[in-house]
Amino acid sequence: MQQWEKLLNEKKLSIEEQQRLWDFLSHYITPRRKTLFQEKIAHRTYHITVVVEDIYQERNASAVVRSAECFGVQSVHIIENHNEYKIAKGIAKGADKWVDLHIYDQKEQNNTEVCLQSLKAQGYRLVATTPHQDDCYIHELDLRYPTAFIMGGEKDGLTPTAMEMADAYVKIPIYGFTESFNLSVATAIILYESTRRLHQSDIKWQLSEELRLRKLIEWTLKSVSDANKLLARFFEEQASNAN
Repeated sequence: MQQWEKLLNEKKLSIEEQQRLWDFLSHYITPRRKTLFQEKIAHRTYHITVVVEDIYQERNASAVVRSAECFGVQSVHIIENHNEYKIAKGIAKGADKWVDLHIYDQKEQNNTEVCLQSLKAQGYRLVATTPHQDDCYIHELDLRYPTAFIMGGEKDGLTPTAMEMADAYVKIPIYGFTESFNLSVATAIILYESTRRLHQSDIKWQLSEELRLRKLIEWTLKSVSDANKLLARFFEEQASNAN
């Protein structure tokens, strides 16, 4: 975690304070980048998230992150029970800079269980992406609830823990002889279909104003060369004005 991230977490800024910070920081990026950030933030969502379990090919893991970022899905959860997550720069194309990556890598614990319990506590409905007797097609899935799509590893698919903890099961229509899609392709199809339906619905899938400001601030701090100094300067000025 960067120094500026720790400081932001410690300060627990109100919406008004975050607005002032965003106004301050936006002077240090180009007008074009500021406009770009504002355009992209309007399509970001936490209503959908992606969980990937024990991916061993770094190109697949990176492609999942890239797809999530492209479709405006703000968070990705990486479970490392056996395989370590590594970013393939040529595949990710910098997508990991703009999304929230949560990596579960503690040794000697069931990281799948820890991750999924955390998501359930946050109100997510856990949807295993695998054929199952109680499954439905992706275009039939009820998206009214915050949804975490769980993707299994390339060789063995989802673990028994993931299957048991899932609240629902979803599959993609297949019309050829091959039984399944590549992991990264399957993720892209699922995210395309689910975000497409969300955008056409009356579901409140967009970020709250507070979360929008938080992401704008984080993106800006990731884009400037002296993020720690800029943030320190802002808080010094705020303290001075208060006196």
